[in-house]
Amino acid sequence: MPTLSVHRLHFRAGLHLGVRGVNLEESGVSLPSDTLFSALVDGWRRLGGDVEAWLAPFLTAQPEPPFLLTSAFPFVGDVRFYPMPVDPARLFAKPQGGKRVKRIRWLSEELFVRALKGEKLDRWLPPEKDKADAQTADRREPEGLLLQEGRLWLMRDPELMRLPDWMRVDPKTRQKRSLYAFPNLEVWQEGRTPRVTVDRTNSASTIFHIGQVRFGVECGLWFGVVWRKPERTIEGSSQSYQESVQQILTLLSEEGIGGDRSVGYGAFEHNPDATPLALPDNRPGELAWLLSRYHPADANEASAMTAATDAAYRITSVAGWLRSPDGPAQRRKRIHLLEEGSLIPTSKNVMGNLVDVAPDYGSDDGASPGRLPHRVYRAGFAVAAGLAKEANHG
Repeated sequence: MPTLSVHRLHFRAGLHLGVRGVNLEESGVSLPSDTLFSALVDGWRRLGGDVEAWLAPFLTAQPEPPFLLTSAFPFVGDVRFYPMPVDPARLFAKPQGGKRVKRIRWLSEELFVRALKGEKLDRWLPPEKDKADAQTADRREPEGLLLQEGRLWLMRDPELMRLPDWMRVDPKTRQKRSLYAFPNLEVWQEGRTPRVTVDRTNSASTIFHIGQVRFGVECGLWFGVVWRKPERTIEGSSQSYQESVQQILTLLSEEGIGGDRSVGYGAFEHNPDATPLALPDNRPGELAWLLSRYHPADANEASAMTAATDAAYRITSVAGWLRSPDGPAQRRKRIHLLEEGSLIPTSKNVMGNLVDVAPDYGSDDGASPGRLPHRVYRAGFAVAAGLAKEANHG
């Protein structure tokens, strides 16, 4: 049974993660696993480590990665959230109409664990606004809560008491908040920060904006590490992978992760969580709930996924820029990855691979301008939680 070692990131000044290629005005809220893995690789290089040796077990024909990463998802106080499934109808015994379910992007750990077991979650879905008004008149409280304009979904009992104090009690009135006020509470704020660029030729200035996300007190992002061989030493070194990841996270906490780090975005306080999560085992041929981005390693993995009539997945196109000390910033190759929340059949213990996304200039002689002397990889290893049979076919 794989266990997630949980790491919390409290961002000090905000975070910028581009979600639309070169459009700097857009910023994502979650941190994809492929971006997180690339940050670890870059951090290891900046620490003076041998990147090729560090990547070696991930690149073998039969990969034996010492660890796997989930994407990073929101947490609020002591409540961790997970991606909603691509097919949310499977969570409910009865069809759920309206915009409530469409707005939800993450569900809490209590709900997530129940869903993995095949339990239906109808009773914890808060009512529509008109029905909520009627329940208020009857003085009945909903059993489920929504936060951040309905994007986060959790249980009233026991998770309400795990939220930060400022959410449960209004700091101004010192009165306990009505449960119907929770959807208006902001776990994070999304905004734009103006920047100025100056043309080197005519000194003309141009204003542009950087999208950024700022998290509330006791809120941020968490990610999980599935340690498969934590004590494995890096080739040519006496240092273990577990030690290297800790060193890298210490570096990244100061230097930041994501874009626009020169002004402080992406710096964070790193706090390992004392409460791990044991994920249900994946059973070959049965569905699993994807907690990372995933790139099928070969035709067999891809065909197993597309042949499953009960699978539900969403594909995202990933491109963007790469930064290297050995050359100018360049566009990466575009690849396609399955998104978190996809429900896919599992075929083997380790699924996915590293994908080479270095620019291809049509020549292998190394003479092309801008050619990098090293490869550039994007991680597509799957971390998924096995679904009970009832959930598989619900």
